Amino acid sequence: MTPRLGIVGPGAIAEQHAAALTAAGADLAAVAGPDRARTAAFAARFGIKQVYGTAEDLYAHPGLDAVVIASPHAHHAAQTLAALDAGLHVLCEIPLALSLADAEAVAERARATGRLVAVAHTLRFCQPYLRVREEIERGALSVTHVVARTLMLRQDDTGMGGRPRDWTDDVLWHHGAHTVDAALWLLAAKRADVHGARGEPWRGGPPMDAGAVLRVPGGALATIALSYHSRLPARELTVIGQERTLHLSGGLLREHDGTVLLDCGDRMEADGLARQDADFLDAITHGRPPGCSAADILPATRVLHEWGAR
Repeated sequence: MTPRLGIVGPGAIAEQHAAALTAAGADLAAVAGPDRARTAAFAARFGIKQVYGTAEDLYAHPGLDAVVIASPHAHHAAQTLAALDAGLHVLCEIPLALSLADAEAVAERARATGRLVAVAHTLRFCQPYLRVREEIERGALSVTHVVARTLMLRQDDTGMGGRPRDWTDDVLWHHGAHTVDAALWLLAAKRADVHGARGEPWRGGPPMDAGAVLRVPGGALATIALSYHSRLPARELTVIGQERTLHLSGGLLREHDGTVLLDCGDRMEADGLARQDADFLDAITHGRPPGCSAADILPATRVLHEWGAR
């Protein structure tokens, strides 16, 4: 079986999905986007034959098995629900939703329809994060504290690759979702007590800074710092154990004494996305749950909900 997929939203992250899914053996049959010229150019680049103006039109394309939702964040939950109702499996870019209620609705609809919803929490598929999780699971690292920093400069509506866009990002629900989910996943925690705050709104939009300390059952902590104001970018993870401390920066994972455990270089997230997308294709082909489902990310979404309410 060669899965036939459609893509909603021909932006920068959709380009990465298109390349990864093609390499994994998918048939990209259709793409939808509001800008006809841009969508047609995307289709030509990836050999996609059919172009649509709306997600709803794409969902009616004959023979589709699944769709990738890579549209602006505010559309993710509604477009995923509509795809499920159309009988399609979904790979949804992060965030799955911008509220806990919408995320829960998607998870419930996936259960009710028997369709799969994978969510692009790509850090779960990145080799350094997998290595840390392996160290924890085999008992070689007893974690007391995870410290994560996700910092970048994103003060205007410019996305990946420096392209302008007509929607505003949200540091809590986008990169916060990545960071919180990774911390809970490493700690194997389904819930957490949340002590968090956000900064002041930016230019009438959401705050660009947020910080929180999470306490999970068993007593381990996760301290998380987020910023879209930082002129010094960082995606760092320090995993503190009773006997060892591991530090991850970019794709480089080190022991506290400097010993390199793994070095993926700049390919960490691209390789993780390829692994994630291949997992989604394998899941829909063999009828098994994906590596990261809508239900799997609800603990992180509950943390974001509580954090955002403070």
